[in-house]
Amino acid sequence: MATVAQDVHTAYLIDVKADWLRHLKNDVLEPVAAAALAHPVLKDIEAGRLPKDKFARMMANLCWVITGFPEYVSALAAGCPKNDHVVKAALLENAYIERDHPFLLAQAVNALGGPGDAVLEGPDWVSFDFDPYIHMLRMVIEGYVFHRPWIEGMAATAVGVESVVPAVFGRIGEAAIKHYGLAEEDAEWFRIHGGEVEMEHGNEGLRVLEKYVAADDINTQKACIAGASLVAHAIGTGLFDAVARW
Repeated sequence: MATVAQDVHTAYLIDVKADWLRHLKNDVLEPVAAAALAHPVLKDIEAGRLPKDKFARMMANLCWVITGFPEYVSALAAGCPKNDHVVKAALLENAYIERDHPFLLAQAVNALGGPGDAVLEGPDWVSFDFDPYIHMLRMVIEGYVFHRPWIEGMAATAVGVESVVPAVFGRIGEAAIKHYGLAEEDAEWFRIHGGEVEMEHGNEGLRVLEKYVAADDINTQKACIAGASLVAHAIGTGLFDAVARW
C-alpha cells in the first residue's frame, strides 16, 4: 500500500494510476529525495562547510558518470519499440539534449578547481582517479542500459536518476554559487538539473512504465522497482555516503 509523504520534495512528479507505480513514487522515490536533502554531507554543502576540494572531487566523480549519458539515452532510444514514435522521439530529443551536459558539468568542475577537462577528454581509465563507489554506480547504470530488458533500463535511468536529481542538484548549485565561488555562467548544469526539463524527463520515464508494464506482470513491476530504487538510492544518498568516507 502506497503512502503519502507529509513533506513532498518530488511534487513535480506526475500522478500515476497503477498501485505499483504509486508505491514506487511515494515509498521509494520521495523518501530517497527526502533522505538526500537531510543528508549531513548535503547540509555541509548548503552551509559551505564541506571543503572545496572535496566538493570539486564529488562533482568530478559525478561528471565521470555523466560523460556516458548521451550514449545511455541514445541506447534506450534505439531499444524503444520501433513504432512507438512518441516515446522514441522523446528519447532521441533527450539524447540530443544530453550531448551538452558532460561539457557543462566539466565546466563547473574546472571552475571549482577540479579536473573537469581530464574527465571529459579521457581516456576514462587513465586520465581521472575515480572513486571506487562511482565506478560501481557507472557499471550498474551501464548494466541496466546495455544488458537488461529495455523497460528495466528505462526504470533505472529515466526514473531512478531523473526523478530524484531535480530535488537535490538545484540546491547544490545554489550552494556552489553562494559558498564555493562558482560563477553564474558556470552553473548551467545545476540550473538544468534542478529545473523543469529534468523534471519532465523523470515524468516521461514514469509514463513509459505506466504504458508498458501490464497490471498483472508482477515480475516486471518488481524488476523495475528494483532498478529504479537501486539507482535512485545510489544518486540520492550513496554519492553523499561516499563523500562522508573521504
